[in-house]
Amino acid sequence: MVFVRSLLLLLVAAVLGGCSSRSETVPAPPPPPPCVPTHAGDCVSAAQFGAMAEELASEYAEDPHFQNQWGLDSINAQTAYANLNLLLGPDAEPGAGVTIGFVDSGIDAEHPVFANKSVYFEPLFSAEPETGEDGASHGTAVASVAAGGKFEGTPIHGVAWGADVAMWSIPLGSGGGLFEPITLEELSDSDAGFAYIFQTAFAWRDAGNRLDILNLSIGFDGLIEHYGAEDLRAALPEMVAALAQAGADEKTILVWSAANAHGDRCEAGVPGCVNGRVNATSTSITAGLPAYFPELRGHSVAVAALNPHDQAVSSFSNRCGIAADYCIAAPGFDIRVAYFGPHQGEVIRGYATGGGTSFAAPMVSGGLAIMKQLFRDQLSNEELVSRLFATADSSGIYADREIYGHGRMDLGAATSPVGVLDVPLGTALATRAHASLGSTGLRLGAAFGDGLAEAFDGDELMALDDHGAPFWYEMRDFAATTDGPSMSARLRTFLGPGTGGLTAGGGSGGMPGAMGTTAGIVRMPTAAGNGHLALAEGAVQVGATEAGGLSATAFTTGPLRPAMPATGAALAWRPGSLPVGLRAGWISERETMLGSLGTGAFGGLSAGTAFFGFDGGMDFAGWTLGAHGEFGVANPAATGGLIQEITPLATSTFALYASRGFARAGSLGFSLSQPLRVENGWAALTAPSARTKAGEVLYRSFRADLAPGERQLDLAAQWNRALPLGELRLGAVWSHWPGHREALGSQAAALAGWRWVF
Repeated sequence: MVFVRSLLLLLVAAVLGGCSSRSETVPAPPPPPPCVPTHAGDCVSAAQFGAMAEELASEYAEDPHFQNQWGLDSINAQTAYANLNLLLGPDAEPGAGVTIGFVDSGIDAEHPVFANKSVYFEPLFSAEPETGEDGASHGTAVASVAAGGKFEGTPIHGVAWGADVAMWSIPLGSGGGLFEPITLEELSDSDAGFAYIFQTAFAWRDAGNRLDILNLSIGFDGLIEHYGAEDLRAALPEMVAALAQAGADEKTILVWSAANAHGDRCEAGVPGCVNGRVNATSTSITAGLPAYFPELRGHSVAVAALNPHDQAVSSFSNRCGIAADYCIAAPGFDIRVAYFGPHQGEVIRGYATGGGTSFAAPMVSGGLAIMKQLFRDQLSNEELVSRLFATADSSGIYADREIYGHGRMDLGAATSPVGVLDVPLGTALATRAHASLGSTGLRLGAAFGDGLAEAFDGDELMALDDHGAPFWYEMRDFAATTDGPSMSARLRTFLGPGTGGLTAGGGSGGMPGAMGTTAGIVRMPTAAGNGHLALAEGAVQVGATEAGGLSATAFTTGPLRPAMPATGAALAWRPGSLPVGLRAGWISERETMLGSLGTGAFGGLSAGTAFFGFDGGMDFAGWTLGAHGEFGVANPAATGGLIQEITPLATSTFALYASRGFARAGSLGFSLSQPLRVENGWAALTAPSARTKAGEVLYRSFRADLAPGERQLDLAAQWNRALPLGELRLGAVWSHWPGHREALGSQAAALAGWRWVF
């Protein structure tokens, strides 16, 4: 019995203008593991994305502006900022492109926190522009919490520091003191005036201005639970009608402060008065109106205030009570705000600390602006409110709905995917998705190079979470390319049997070589895997040869490669008297297309490939010269995914080689070859790209060229020298555009080995 042993003595791989190859040419590996593509073009695992977001979030949390406002950490704003940067880019300013409206006392637009910010101001009734002489500007403070800018020299920034501001100023009372619930008669007297306020703001919106969020840190004394629905509808018909916004293309979200009546002094007999103090077990009248009026539900939010000590409800804050379904909690005590008002006898612009649900409401308003921005204004305002409530932290103490409603606002959760991301396929409804984003991938066979990945450049794929919110990813990140022949494949060829090694002719090897029948495994004779039969690498084959030079073989991967089954047959004819032979064959791939494998939203791929080729050789001046080439046509099919059509694909491969033996110096060989390559063909795709506010999925159709932009050419040389104890082998390979990919540049490798027989 003869035993063959090969010993690798030296391996030196030098990479020129690229990275060293790491994967086999064929067959294509399975699709990449689930990943989350980022704005920077990286496709990272969910764990890596979480780690990246956590790192960015920690940077925000360490920023002095952030640390000076404890409420930002409480609502998990740092994670929302990280999500914005990872998904929209590092320059995305929270809230950019969104205008937050306010009905309040007014605003000092000259305050540093509003520098370079668009501020629309309109006084209503007898409201005068604030001078700061008569007291601190309530509106300036409230607006700074939601949308104050982030500038060097200012100690704080708003939740959505990139948002713009619109202010409608009205005269405000001082609040506090003795709690005296407003009467129905007084409500009726104020109805038309308040209706006018909202009609004015909505008219500004309807004139072509953006007003998606209206912050209302105002209200009447009185708890909603102490008034009847019929009485309130009779007292406030015009105001309720204005707030309902019937006929509006998009209803503005109304964010109300829940009021600060809890613990206020009250007189015996006043509803809710217990031992001289108000037990505010529900919101104020205005904040609680959705509890009675269905037309106000979906676009109204009431906000209770949390304190920084234990992040429980603040002692002064009204509870959510009967408005719990439309209520949430946010920081509202010890809040840093912009200050415009008197100080030691003069008017100053500075910063102060305040408390009240007046400052909890703009926390929510700013959060909604960020959500509006992140989802590219494709979620309706009612969906934003629903998502705000659904992602709130309702664990622990926040599970008490009577106090906290839906719980504490969690802006990080609101801007992160909820549940499993799915890719909608062939449906017009955002509520029906079919393919998991995590399982979506397209692992391209080496013949495609970087053609399809480059064709995807700039195209996006939209996925939807469990609430129908859209998230966008770069499509090219789902198309994983093959680097080209791996070093292990080159080594197997280099130290394999025979003397050809790296310079062997190749072709669709494995054809029967002697008369009679044979059986075996389809193996390509070179690392480059030049022939089409490389698509059936590892298949079981049987063959037959007759005396006239005609041979036939049939093969199938069977159970050996269940994930990538292939079956086919080939014929070869080369009479001994002729220097040239011909061959032809057919390969059926049932789960792949030229070695490419699609999963998830890319659906299933298959192909039937016909190929024909030639090979020949001659001796000249002591050299053996040879050449072979193959041309093929693949007829692909795509089912159940983004790919709607694939045209027939033309393929090619060739090799030129020369070898010579020397009496005392061994043998020398050279080769120039091109691995299997797609020459032309295209695919038509239809990918979800956006959704409407009505929940309709919008698709973009486009064509992608499948031919790679470059052509891999391998130049190889090998010297073999037989010695008494075996054979010394030296070789070198230089690859131009490995894997038919521009990104890899050129690669070179030098190899040395020892092979002996005993």
